[in-house]
This record gives sequence, C-alpha cells and structure tokens, in this order.
Amino acid sequence: MAFDGIVAKQVVKELHSYLVGGKVNRVMEPNKNEIYLDIYSHGKNYTLNCSIASGNYRVHLTNSPKSNPITPPHFCMVLRKHLSRF
Repeated sequence: MAFDGIVAKQVVKELHSYLVGGKVNRVMEPNKNEIYLDIYSHGKNYTLNCSIASGNYRVHLTNSPKSNPITPPHFCMVLRKHLSRF
C-alpha cells in the first residue's frame, strides 16, 4: 500500500488524539532507518516509531522499542538538541 496523502492524513488524525500537547522526553536511533521518540502526553508515556526503511516505511505507536547503541549517531544528537529542550 502506498503511503500517499490519504494515508498520511489518517495517520495524523489517529496520532493527534494521543500526542498533541505532549513533551518529547527521549530520542533514540537504534539504526540508520529508525527513530524512536518517547513522548509524555495526557498523563501517559508513548513511544512513536518513525521508520524510513525502503520496504517497510511507517509511523506508529509501539510498546517495544529496540535497544539503543552506546554512542548515539550525530543525527540523533541533533534531534535531541532541538526536540528535548522544551
């Protein structure tokens, strides 16, 4: 299934009720194609998985994040700097 504008609109609509007004607590990059964002919103913690893998691209909430590398990649550090300061 293509990730076109119609699908993107439904994903935004579904995630809006969970994540709007939340605070990014932690940013993780377990590999070069995935970013995990730990977000505290409405009294609960959520983990948002953003993947750009060529055959398996997706954005969804998950309960089981992958392990983090010992040294975070540069892109992860930039995201932490800009997302975790608020």
